[in-house]
Amino acid sequence: MNGDMIGRVIKGRYKLIDERGRGSFATVYIVRDLGDNRIYALKVMHLELSGDGELLARFQREAHILLNLSDSHIVQIFDYGNDNNMHYIVMDYIDGQSLKYYMINQGPMEPIRAINYARQITEGLDTAYKQGVVHRDIKPQNILINSKDIIKITDFGLARGRDTVTLTQSNVFMGTAYYISPEQAESGRLADTRSDLYSVATVLFEMLTGRPPYEGDTAVDIVIKHINEKVPSICRLRPDLPLEMDAFMQRALAKSPDERFATPQEFNAALERLTQQLPPPRPVSPGEINKAPAPPPAKEARIVVISSGQSIPLKGDKMVVGRQDPTLGIYPEINLADKTVGRRHAYLRNQQGVYTVEDLNALNKTRLNGVTLTPHEERTLKDGDILRFGSVEVRFELR
Repeated sequence: MNGDMIGRVIKGRYKLIDERGRGSFATVYIVRDLGDNRIYALKVMHLELSGDGELLARFQREAHILLNLSDSHIVQIFDYGNDNNMHYIVMDYIDGQSLKYYMINQGPMEPIRAINYARQITEGLDTAYKQGVVHRDIKPQNILINSKDIIKITDFGLARGRDTVTLTQSNVFMGTAYYISPEQAESGRLADTRSDLYSVATVLFEMLTGRPPYEGDTAVDIVIKHINEKVPSICRLRPDLPLEMDAFMQRALAKSPDERFATPQEFNAALERLTQQLPPPRPVSPGEINKAPAPPPAKEARIVVISSGQSIPLKGDKMVVGRQDPTLGIYPEINLADKTVGRRHAYLRNQQGVYTVEDLNALNKTRLNGVTLTPHEERTLKDGDILRFGSVEVRFELR
């Protein structure tokens, strides 16, 4: 499913008016309810995956779990169903951006703001905890911030309830490497609320420092560090933080779940104590109250072909990377004249200054910093990233 879905009406009611985001097995659209004229977000499972029983069960499980979770910090579900083998979930439309967007564009946050976001995430997880639900994929991409600065947790596709039956062995490794707890990396079945809280702590670490606690060249490298390496000192990376922040992180990121905060309420109580250790915010002078901050200079994006030095500016919102074929009438926005590059190899997207790459199930695959991308899963790009389309290696620059 792609742009040709725009304008379609699902179940005779939900008209697709724009694409909001695309993942490895579903796409989220902005839709208008023709019945009451309201705007919603509608997640549609990729049609070609609807025959996969496990993925379909995962999609349906998200709908069932969200129906039973009512919290101001969890995205609300309104409807779900199946229209001509298109499985969909209708959710609250959030007017805002993901936490990842702010982390990329604004860098390390002020401690008060970062802790406030972490507390809101944990309050949402407390509702899930009381219903016996474990999210298992807490990461900045799954945290939305609306126009009123309120956190909304989304994407419960990997979640498990207390009555959920484990589907298959593929549950052994779930979540995202940067934010996954040691026990979840070793066996997804062991994940409980303490695993979710571990992930919240990694997100808080990144909000404060601009980098996750563990990094590596591959997902396996990062997971091994979660399991074996000591918790890095956050105060060394950010000396303006109180020493109590180091003690908090050492407990929140402990290797053993038994050594961590046991419940979301306990985690939030510790965050409250941390807030009391922070210096008060700088007073604002009367002249600053109505003074709008100067907008940051716009950054320009490009890719540079490493072998030739050719520089290709990235101008559009959605650009196809591929190989031109006049016979078939194929003219990609970014033409890489190499036989190992597919005619429609990948997408490069610009969403308000945040650039992403998506492999289009190309024969020779797309790689990001040496890691082969899962087809149709968007990955965020940062300045200096190395992309490989077939045999063509390029450097992404955003300056």
